[in-house]
Amino acid sequence: MLDATEGEIWFEGRDLNRLSKEEMRSVRRDLQIIFQDPFSSLNPRMKVEDIIAEPLKVHSDYKGAALKKRVSELLEVVGLGPHHAHRHPHEFSGGQRQRIGIARALALNPKLIVCDEPVSALDVSIQSQILNLLKKLQKEFRLTFIFIAHGLPAVKHISDRIAVMYLGKIVELADREALFARPRHPYTEALISAVPNPHPSRRKERIILQGDLPSPSNPPAGCSFHTRCPYAQPICMEVEPELRQIAEGHASACHFPEFNERSSQVHRKAGI
Repeated sequence: MLDATEGEIWFEGRDLNRLSKEEMRSVRRDLQIIFQDPFSSLNPRMKVEDIIAEPLKVHSDYKGAALKKRVSELLEVVGLGPHHAHRHPHEFSGGQRQRIGIARALALNPKLIVCDEPVSALDVSIQSQILNLLKKLQKEFRLTFIFIAHGLPAVKHISDRIAVMYLGKIVELADREALFARPRHPYTEALISAVPNPHPSRRKERIILQGDLPSPSNPPAGCSFHTRCPYAQPICMEVEPELRQIAEGHASACHFPEFNERSSQVHRKAGI
């Protein structure tokens, strides 16, 4: 809907910014989105069957009885029933509305779905149900998700590979297990320390970052995280670190990716 100001968006070997409108129209079948707010993302004047059928009417040959059958199949896939098809969005709970949004995203059998904080607007008790549904669908339909979220527990539950961003830039990129076992950027370390752990013997001290979050439109010179980083050195204030590979499949934008080992050595020397 908006033209890119800079950069590239590559999908299956093609830069989407360089495609014509007609070429982009065909690509849209393979790219879908699940929105953050399950209420405002559904047209309140349309019935559920029309909401789910809309992408099918635009991008496929489904009509009549075949269209109704496909809508019923999609409702059942997300844990609803054909009898829900004739209702309006306001007649459903938040979790049910998000299931409708997921059914709409699945309608065209896409290859990639962007999940834009799909559980942040839901009650905690419902969040796990939607996350488990997404995991089930991912396996059943061999889907690729770009799962955007602020909560690391949700990210850890559903993601195979994680990119941590700070002020709009990726500061760490790694497989899930490697990232949680040994974070290689101080910001990632602080985020992981904030995740609650109910097990008494596994609780650890939370890292409280000092200072306010800088403006993304006017980030600090050098490493953008140096104003809040407990391990910052003079070079961090002058030179912006590149995102570079420090282990197989693990990249970090930090001048000192071994910071956690250095801090452990300091603690051992201090008898902490």
